[in-house]
Amino acid sequence: METRAAKDRLRAELKDRRTALTPRELQVAGDAAARLITQLPEWKQSKTVCLYASFGGELPTDALLAIALLEGKRLLLPRVTNKTALTLHEVTDIAALQPSRLGIREPKPSAQVATLAEAGLILVPGLGFDNAGRRLGFGGGFYDRLLAKPPRKTFLLGHAHSFQIVPRLPDEPHDIKVKAVATPQGVIRCRVR
Repeated sequence: METRAAKDRLRAELKDRRTALTPRELQVAGDAAARLITQLPEWKQSKTVCLYASFGGELPTDALLAIALLEGKRLLLPRVTNKTALTLHEVTDIAALQPSRLGIREPKPSAQVATLAEAGLILVPGLGFDNAGRRLGFGGGFYDRLLAKPPRKTFLLGHAHSFQIVPRLPDEPHDIKVKAVATPQGVIRCRVR
C-alpha cells in the first residue's frame, strides 16, 4: 500500500507540472524530442513504429507521427477497446484519428489490427521515468498489460518532459521498464536490470 501511495503523490505532482506548461512550450518541446528520436539508430532501423497520440500536457507527438508517415514507416497506434485493454492499429492518415471516450485521439475501429511483435520501436508515454527504466503511468495499467511480453528485439522508448525524470520510482512486479527515455533535452539510455 505504501508503494501505491507514493505513486499517487508523484502522479499528482507531475500532472500539476505538466498542466502549467503553455501550448507554445509544449509545441517547442515536442518538436525538439521528435528531432532527437528520429536520429536514434533504433528509429532508423525500424520499418514499423508504434507511437501514440498525445493529449493534455503530455510531450506532443504530432511532429513525430507526421515524420513517421513522411519517412514511409508503418505507423501503429493504440486504441482503447474496453476499460482495461489496448489494441494496436495501423494508421495511414493522422487526420483520420478520432477521440476516444477518454478524449485521446486513436484509430477508428475499422483500422487494420496489428500486433506488438510487428513494431521495432514502441514509444511509451508516462507521468514519470527514472534512469533504471522504471515508468510511472496514469494508474490504469493499459501499457503494462500491452507491454507485458514485448519481443526482445523491440525497443521500448519512454517519452517525457525532462522534469518527469526522477531519481527513483517506486516499482511493483507488473511494472514494465523502458530501454531509454526521450526528452526535449536528450535521450537517456537506461540501466535496465
